[in-house]
Amino acid sequence: MAAIGSAFLSATLRLTLLTLQPVLDAAEEKQISTPSVKDWLDGLKDVVYDAEDLLNQISYDSLRCKMENTQPASKTNQVWNFLSSPFKNIYGEINSQMKDMCETLKLFADKKDILSLQTKTIRVSHRTPSNPMFDESVMVGRKDDLEKVINMLLSESNTNMGIVAIVGMGGLGKTTLAQLVCNDEKVQNHFDLTAWACVSEDFDILNVTKTLLESVTKTPSGTDNLDLLRVDLKKHLKDRRFLIVLDDLWNDTRHDWEDLVSPLIYGKHGSRVIITTRHKKVADAARTFPIFELDPLSEEDIWSLLSKRAFGSGDFSETQCRNLEPIGRKIAKKCGGLPIAAKSLGGLLRSKVDTEEWIEVLNNDIWNLKDDNILPALRLSYQYLSS
Repeated sequence: MAAIGSAFLSATLRLTLLTLQPVLDAAEEKQISTPSVKDWLDGLKDVVYDAEDLLNQISYDSLRCKMENTQPASKTNQVWNFLSSPFKNIYGEINSQMKDMCETLKLFADKKDILSLQTKTIRVSHRTPSNPMFDESVMVGRKDDLEKVINMLLSESNTNMGIVAIVGMGGLGKTTLAQLVCNDEKVQNHFDLTAWACVSEDFDILNVTKTLLESVTKTPSGTDNLDLLRVDLKKHLKDRRFLIVLDDLWNDTRHDWEDLVSPLIYGKHGSRVIITTRHKKVADAARTFPIFELDPLSEEDIWSLLSKRAFGSGDFSETQCRNLEPIGRKIAKKCGGLPIAAKSLGGLLRSKVDTEEWIEVLNNDIWNLKDDNILPALRLSYQYLSS
């Protein structure tokens, strides 16, 4: 009976967690301006972590109990061993913990109504994989950086495969710079082929290798066998001078890096690999030389980028543009030199034609958030999205 009760409480606990899930999006948005919601969300996170630990413990204890009860022994000995073991106390202790956990989570669920957190439809989004295509007409402030990286790629090297790392914080334009490099006429004339793979945080050598092969051959691959993919990639790269871009690399494990590039070492002398990463230790693991550290854009470049997005196809008169420019320049100054912030806010301001709306963005409380891991400009764009 205790085991049945434990299973029931475990299911109840899981159901309670699922019940709270739909309001988390609303809480995430509202915590920006409402401290009580932030406290509610922080407290809920602590309880959820404890609940996950407890459910993991239940799974472990259940498995251990089954393993011990399947050992060769008579039925009488099995029963006696169970009654004399710690398992006779496990269900009672776990049941008590789960009851407390369920009650605590119920309190959080009840308080969501007091905080006016309305259930929102959960949207699952994934970062769109990057690719080498880029609209150069919107490029701002990277001409010198472009020339420097190109010179690194075209310079002489003693190795068959030279590696250039573009390093910088998120939103600085590393991917954009790599796209510009790939589309440069001198680069295209120098290399026999170019290939591109977006690596991202979820490092999967099979997917990256397959993506590279498909980028080289321009055809879908019909296998998920890593060894076959490596052999095929090696065959297509052998004796050809290639340029490969591994965008958004996070993994700093030397062994994983060597596994990934093992098919690439057979290219023609002068082949190059560009990696873009937020962390210098990733570049160090790849033993890259040289490392190109990308700097923030100037305030003038940021304003140029923001204004292109804001006024490009918006319903603005020339007079309105002149009136809004002083406010827009102040907003651009708050972007911290990050192109992604300028693009994001430029897109937001495109739909706002009144001076008061621009001033509202400029004076929003989000700019004053301290210890915030998310750039305020992106928080603002998120806040102004429709539900």
